[in-house]
Amino acid sequence: MFELIYVTNRHLSDDFLDDVKFVLETKKPDFILLREKDLDDVLYKKLSKEILDILKKYKTKLIVHTNFKVALDLNIQNIHFSFYDFKKNIDIIDKFKKVGVSIHSIDELLEVQKYGVDYVIAGHIFDTKSHKDEKPRGTQFLEEICQNSKIKVYAIGGINFENLDIIMQTKANGACMMRCMLDIS
Repeated sequence: MFELIYVTNRHLSDDFLDDVKFVLETKKPDFILLREKDLDDVLYKKLSKEILDILKKYKTKLIVHTNFKVALDLNIQNIHFSFYDFKKNIDIIDKFKKVGVSIHSIDELLEVQKYGVDYVIAGHIFDTKSHKDEKPRGTQFLEEICQNSKIKVYAIGGINFENLDIIMQTKANGACMMRCMLDIS
C-alpha cells in the first residue's frame, strides 16, 4: 500500500493546529512527521502532545523528528533522523518500534540498512522551495534507491498530487509532502 507522510512546517501556517486538522480531514495522511527543528525540547514536547491529542480521532500516526527524548517521554514509538543524527544515536534505535532515516545516496542507504532501520526518506526528487539552490536528484535516483533497498522507501522533495503518479511508478512505498498538503504551491 502506498503511504503518504505529511511533513510539518508550522511557519507555513497562520494557525498550525487548525492546518493539521485540515490535512487530516482532507488529505488523510498515514503519518505526520513533526519536523519542527527550531523548537527546544519543552516546546517540541508541548506541540507533540497537542498533535497526539488531535490524532486520537484518526488512524494517522505521529513520527517524531530527531527529538528522541520527547518521543521516549511521550511513549511515541516512531522516530526519524537525518543521516548525520542517526549516526550519533545508533545506540538508542532499539527503543523504538519504527525508525527512519533521511538519505541522499546509495551508500547512505546501504549503511542504515545494516542497523535494521525500518524505512528511509530519499530525496530531494523534484525542485523544491526548501532546496531551491540544489539540483534535484530525480526519479532515476529514486528508482536506484528502491532497487537496492530491503526496507521501505519514501520519496521527498517537490512532490505534490500532480506528480504523485510518477513517484508511484518508481516502486517507492510512499511520498512525503509539505506545502501541497496545505494547498500551498
